[in-house]
Amino acid sequence: MTKQEMIMNLREKREEKKKAKLKAKHRRCTIAIITLVAMMTVIFGSVYSASAKEITITEINEFAGTNETKTVKTRSESVEGALEEHGVNVSDTDKINVSTEKPVEDNENIVIKRGKRVTIKVGESEEVVTVTKADVKDALVEAGYIPGEYDQISANGETVASSDTIELVSVSHTDETETEVIPKGVEYVDDATLIKGQEKVVDEGQDGVKTITYKVTYQDGQEATREVIDEQVTTEMRNKVIAKGTMEPTPAPKNTTVKDTFATKSTVSDNGGTVNGYKYKKKITMTATAYSTSPSENGGYTVSAMGNPLGYGIVAVDPSVVPLGSKVYVTSADGSWSYGVASAEDTGGAIKGNKIDLCYNSNANDFGRRSCVVYILD
Repeated sequence: MTKQEMIMNLREKREEKKKAKLKAKHRRCTIAIITLVAMMTVIFGSVYSASAKEITITEINEFAGTNETKTVKTRSESVEGALEEHGVNVSDTDKINVSTEKPVEDNENIVIKRGKRVTIKVGESEEVVTVTKADVKDALVEAGYIPGEYDQISANGETVASSDTIELVSVSHTDETETEVIPKGVEYVDDATLIKGQEKVVDEGQDGVKTITYKVTYQDGQEATREVIDEQVTTEMRNKVIAKGTMEPTPAPKNTTVKDTFATKSTVSDNGGTVNGYKYKKKITMTATAYSTSPSENGGYTVSAMGNPLGYGIVAVDPSVVPLGSKVYVTSADGSWSYGVASAEDTGGAIKGNKIDLCYNSNANDFGRRSCVVYILD
């Protein structure tokens, strides 16, 4: 080997040693960097973990039938930031149990209920509210409307999820009592002591009274139904009884020559007496005429001044001489004719003083004018 070759060989060995030292130094630097990075990762991870808060987020959607809960960590300062950090949106129809503006706390339990707007109608009023309940009745309660036991609830869908309107009808029941008159009827009975056409009230009768209890249903304050649940007669009804005459009438006797007297005197028995078996308290001599029951013959009348149907047995008098309502017995002074017992129930424009007008069912025009004796009976 030449000297020159030996020198070249030494130079090569020096270069190899130099490269080996550099390579070792580079390896040591790389290891140091990796170690440093690892240490920094651990340090920063520990710092992040130490500053993060653990929270629980629950999302409830009754309309969709979902209920989801998750526990996460957040470094956000506010509830709103923590929710945004984890992709949870809160709309203005949702309800949240905490304010989104408050600082988030460790172990915070955040509950979000998804809601919707509905219109609630009660009577004539309407209100738009936000509810989270899927059941119609529960939604009403949530909105502050407490349905009564009988109240009617309806929606334009089967559930709140499919409805935008809920209607609440207030329903109440009450028992109400009323009294009702049972009108009396009229019952006729035959009476052989009365002339045909004559009627006499035997019993005025009495209206009945019944008490009726109703179950009344009101909807929004207006009566909807009324049902009878009890009915009691508290006063019995009694028919008015009227006797109708069956006796054949006696025609007015034909006129005979009678002295025209306008009696101004009356003959009164001091102690009274009897006439044809009837007790009387006073007798008066009068001038008698006759009138018919036919309206076409008597000026259009069908009833007496006291309101009873005209007929044989009713006479017209001057009330200042014979009080209305008196029972009288009328007969001729000589006994040639007799009218019999009558009731002083009528008056007449021409019947003044000691005059009496006798009612006949027929042949009244044949009577003329006659003298008679009128006995006022006891």
